[in-house]
Amino acid sequence: MPTSRRPDPAAWWALRRDPFAWIVAGFVLALVVGSWWGLPCTDSWSNDEVSPRPSALGAVFETWIPGHYFRYPPLHVLGLTVLQSPIILAGVARAGLDPQAIARELIQPAYMTPAAVIGRLVSAAMALAVVWNQRRLWARIVSPRAGLVAAALTAFNPVFVYLAHTAGLDVPYFCWVSFALVELDRVLAGDGSERRVALLTAAALLTKDQSLFLLLGPLLVAFVARPLRDAAPGARLRALWQPRLLRAGLPALALFLVVSGIATNPSGFQRKLEFMRLGNTDWVVYERSLRGVARQLVDILRSVPLFGARGVAVAALVGLLLAARSGDRLRRLLPAAAALSYLALFVIPSRWTMERHLLPLSLLLFPYAALVLDRVRDERLALGAALLALGPQLVDVASIDGTLVADARGAVTRYLAALPPGTRVEVYGGNQYLPRLPSHLAVTRVGTAEIRARSPLPGVVERREAFGLVAARAPEYLVVSESTVGFHAPPPGTALSAHARLDAGDPDARAFFSALAADAGPYRRVLRARCTLPWPLRCWRVHLSTGAEAWVYRAPR
Repeated sequence: MPTSRRPDPAAWWALRRDPFAWIVAGFVLALVVGSWWGLPCTDSWSNDEVSPRPSALGAVFETWIPGHYFRYPPLHVLGLTVLQSPIILAGVARAGLDPQAIARELIQPAYMTPAAVIGRLVSAAMALAVVWNQRRLWARIVSPRAGLVAAALTAFNPVFVYLAHTAGLDVPYFCWVSFALVELDRVLAGDGSERRVALLTAAALLTKDQSLFLLLGPLLVAFVARPLRDAAPGARLRALWQPRLLRAGLPALALFLVVSGIATNPSGFQRKLEFMRLGNTDWVVYERSLRGVARQLVDILRSVPLFGARGVAVAALVGLLLAARSGDRLRRLLPAAAALSYLALFVIPSRWTMERHLLPLSLLLFPYAALVLDRVRDERLALGAALLALGPQLVDVASIDGTLVADARGAVTRYLAALPPGTRVEVYGGNQYLPRLPSHLAVTRVGTAEIRARSPLPGVVERREAFGLVAARAPEYLVVSESTVGFHAPPPGTALSAHARLDAGDPDARAFFSALAADAGPYRRVLRARCTLPWPLRCWRVHLSTGAEAWVYRAPR
């Protein structure tokens, strides 16, 4: 009869004394707090999530339908679709085979909520993998202590913590990139596999297109700079010819061509490229000129405190200089090469400074602070310096979590839930800016966009009409987010995206939303919900998804 093994107290005590275990525990706690943000749901409160709607509604299959396209590469969304398939099949069984009936059924909270939870759990798991890979990479290229510092700076990066709460693609694609960087360092050290590098690169590209710009620099370091450095005089050109690399890359290339739709749906992929070229220009802020690039670079520098403490940023700059002067600079500059190619080929040409687009720069460059800390020989002094540097970031992570918990849309949801059944409510803006709308109300969404272009909400009547005709429609209550108002009536001096400039060009909408913002119209504001947190915490505004106020107005009596 087998005997049960009792836990080894010594092993448990060793785990408790492991600094990485404490880092992971703190990160998991940060992910748990606020994990219920926006739930139950019929859509996400976060911009650019791929769950629950695109995955649970099967939008990813557009990738392989001739002439169609899906805006993102299919790998991650397809994986979510598979994981969510029991939920999808339950909805199909209830709705029947009519596609429109299936769509109406699946957007109900009973399906969308578990779909969203699955997406968030996958993101959280991949975020943990990023923290683990950061430790592995920096332990390899600097020291075990540097690996711990890199893991801590990643786990307590406020924007990273926010995105790990959501089911978007920013954490998943960087997860594959982080695996690829570890493997590329193994190649540089002479004990890696080109085949694994190729497959991990394909996985990253099949998760999000901008992975190419992150990995291009490190790939050039590993497969161009290193062979040139190691080649004998007069044999440098021959060193670049690497049949082994070609053989390793062909299977990954074939996989990418098939799964991405390039080989199976070339016309659809062409349409996707056209969308990528034109579709996202609505959010461009900076002009295409040297002056615009200068403004963008200044704003990137100003955004540094979003991702970590200023002291860490200064130490990272010093560490980067130390890495450039080290004996094994190719390996130590591998993350910097990724940051440089990403900045030069993606961030600056896109003319964006959105937090999620700048996050990879912080994850790649902030760990260079570890090179400075690694020179402190006294363990206690090094630990004290690390905790002192991380202190502001821990406060910011707590602020991110508090912002999710205290989201203003929750207060509006509770207010609406207390209204009598059948109360006529008019709402404005996209799904991601609206509170949860109780089913006992008669809700109408009014806007000037075509109805077929909107993401439907269960029980909500869509109406295409001028905003200023609200008196003729005579709803009892109006509900709007500060973010939606800002698109149509931006405050003076605001740096506007092309999208906001377009919305602000509608005189009727501008007058209507300006009156709402000033509480100067016939409808009077009865609830101004806002996120409030105790000192030293503060509410964060991230990617037009958190921290905005939400307003409720009542008809004149």
